[in-house]
Order: sequence, then structure tokens, then C-alpha cells
Amino acid sequence: LAAEMKCGGVTIAAHHLDAMSRMTVTIFEILEKAWSTLNCALIDMKIEFGVNPCTGEILLADVIDNDSWRLWPAGDSRLMKDKQVYRNLEEVTAEGLQIVKKNYQWVAEQTAKLCTKPRGRVVIFMGSASDKEHCDKIQAGLDKLKVPCSRHVCSAHKTTEMSLGILAEIEADAVPTVIIGVAGRSNGLGPVLAGNTVFPVINCPPLSAPWADQDVWSSLRMPSGLGCSTVIQPDTASLNAANILALHDHMLWGRLRAKQLNTYLSLIKANQEVQQ
Repeated sequence: LAAEMKCGGVTIAAHHLDAMSRMTVTIFEILEKAWSTLNCALIDMKIEFGVNPCTGEILLADVIDNDSWRLWPAGDSRLMKDKQVYRNLEEVTAEGLQIVKKNYQWVAEQTAKLCTKPRGRVVIFMGSASDKEHCDKIQAGLDKLKVPCSRHVCSAHKTTEMSLGILAEIEADAVPTVIIGVAGRSNGLGPVLAGNTVFPVINCPPLSAPWADQDVWSSLRMPSGLGCSTVIQPDTASLNAANILALHDHMLWGRLRAKQLNTYLSLIKANQEVQQ
């Protein structure tokens, strides 16, 4: 900072360092989470940054590979698979290089396993077809995070057996599931589902004037023994469901952390713009 270093026509300032620091932590955490699913500890890594000369945006400017991190299977340094094995060679021999080659091949094979398909899903129950627009917004948020989603129209009051039948079919699939109940007026849908499943249930009622302040209480005041939560905004319901599924899905967890990072960076940029 004191040297007022320039890169890509941009003078590096404190907010740029803030952005790079946050990006470094996020990138490491995402990769650390991914490698942990293969019982391999990401110990540390090197990251290099650059600047987009057209936008002034701070960018990850180098590849992240086996030359720039340390990987210890089962957290055991004796099993390291990264370039440190080469650095530790007292003498470079054909045998030593063969070990290094095998380690790099192992890393390449394991890396291919890091990108996995979604493990869970969200199922939206809507009390009426008139709730479709509200559900469209929920699904749009899930689509951005690549969370599989399906929908059903059924009423806890009018088609109780049908609602419970669909719920039973969902449970029989043995797929990790978060249920979002969308029902206005007297919301019995979310509570009825929550009372008959151990899957997480989120109420997201499509409230509208003039009865919104009265209708919402049927989603907030639950009978004892029911654990469903309530959110009002469709995008909040999407994020809430994704957060739950991300507990056992490192790919989704990474997308959520990246989303948080982008929000943080956008606020840094906005703060700088209002001060100019």
C-alpha cells in the first residue's frame, strides 16, 4: 500500500486487499471442503491475483493445481501427494521422479471425483394452482443454485389423503429432501406435512393484502410437536432449503459460499463508488 503499486492500471488500495483476503479464504474453504469428501486434507495453498484492465476487477490470475497446494490423504503428512514430495528429494533420481509422477496421476484421478451430482432435492407443495407465480420465484432461486426441484398441487384441507400419499412416495425414494409448503389464507399444508415427516419443512405463504397480517399467524403459531419454520420471501425460502441440503453436499456448499463472496465483493465496490 505504501508503495502505491499499480496493476492493470489500478492502484492497489486497502479495499483491494480486503477483497483478495476474502477471496483467498473462500477459495481455500471450498476446495478444502471438496477434498475432505475424499478423506484428504488440503493443508495450504498459494493463490495469485491480477486485475482486469477493462473493469478494474480483482481476479484469480493463476491456475490452482498440484504445484500450488499441499494434500495429505487422511491428514497424514507421510502420505503427501503434492509437489513437496519432489522438493524433499535429497537427490533427483528416476525412481524419485516415478513416485512424483504416480502422485500427480493420483491427484488427477481424485480431482475428477470432486464434481458430484446433487445429493438432495426440494419438493414444493402448493395449496392451489393460483400459488404458481409464488412458487416460480422459489424455483428460480433453486435453479440458480442447481438444486433439483419438483412441485405438487394439493390441499391439506381439501385433499388430505392425497397430500399424505404424495408425502409417503417422497419418503420412499430415500433422497435427502427439504419440503416447502406454499399455502395462503389458513395455512394447514406446512403444519400437516411437518407432522407426518422428519424431512425439514419450510412454510412460505403467499401473503397479500388486506389479510396478510392475520393470515401469517397460521404459519407462525404451530401446534406443539411441529418443527416447521416460516419465511416470507420466496428467495429466502430457496436459500433456506439450499443451506439445509448443503450440510451434506459440498458442491452446493461451495455455490453458497461463492454467492456470499460475490455479495461481499459487490458491497465493497458499492462502498467505493459512493465515496468517489
